[in-house]
Amino acid sequence: MTKTTARTRALAEAFYKASAERDIERAMSLIADDVDWLVQGPVDVFAFLGQRRGKETVLEGYRDIARKLEITGYTVEALLVDGDRAAALIRLSSIIRATGRVMTVRTSQFSRFRDGKIVEMRAVLDTYDMVEQTLGRSLGPARPEIEQVAFA
Repeated sequence: MTKTTARTRALAEAFYKASAERDIERAMSLIADDVDWLVQGPVDVFAFLGQRRGKETVLEGYRDIARKLEITGYTVEALLVDGDRAAALIRLSSIIRATGRVMTVRTSQFSRFRDGKIVEMRAVLDTYDMVEQTLGRSLGPARPEIEQVAFA
């Protein structure tokens, strides 16, 4: 393992530990002031998703998550590190404050580090599943006569 990879692993583990413990101050200390942050998803449904530039806008996203969701579980299932980049598979569990419904999703996060801080982060999650869990119903075919496509 190279020195850069070892340093990145330690930083990524510290960031995810702070996130799991919901220690936002510690997590934010590992994010660069000029961070480029993107969580793919429908911002009209989940305002905390989308593009954010700068640490303050990321912090506002964290605050919005706290207003909407009570995070009850945060598990890093896999962490891969190479040089200044890290990729993590995370399982998040939460209670939607407005409805009391439980929501569990997986997210893949891809980060780049510079000078001991996250300078770029990209997250991908199954927002279709998030919408279904938020609504408490399937978004399957609206018409029963439409069959699911089977892939052989």
